[in-house]
Amino acid sequence: MDGLYLSLVTIIYSLAVSAFPTESFLIKTLLWIVKFGGCLYLLWLFMKRWSDRLDTITYSQSYNYGFAVCLLSSVMCACYSYAQVEWIFPGQTEEAITLVKETMVQQGTLNSSTEEMLNSYFNNVGRITMFVSLVYYTLFGSIAAAIT
Repeated sequence: MDGLYLSLVTIIYSLAVSAFPTESFLIKTLLWIVKFGGCLYLLWLFMKRWSDRLDTITYSQSYNYGFAVCLLSSVMCACYSYAQVEWIFPGQTEEAITLVKETMVQQGTLNSSTEEMLNSYFNNVGRITMFVSLVYYTLFGSIAAAIT
């Protein structure tokens, strides 16, 4: 359950940023800092709560539990990122695709082979996003579990 709670911080942050887009760098940065701090604090809290149940605990045991929590959270966040791109906000992806193609047309770099490659990429953008998110969140979780 701890991994689910940890993933909710990132999911709520992603949902808020996508649902209420802003151009303000300051607001985006402050929201990201709150999310980052919230995730680290929750992970620390979960690891501390788990270690309090045991008489003695080694660093390895604590790290393994923190990593397991982060791994579950990573899977949940990666699945959410797939859902966000494919079903929740597909219009944002389509806008990005259109913008990339328009820019390439203006630069004169869009030919049939480039457009075919872009279409194959954009047809798989949900799966690519999910995989990259899974790797990113897992690596971040591994480092966070080691330092908390």
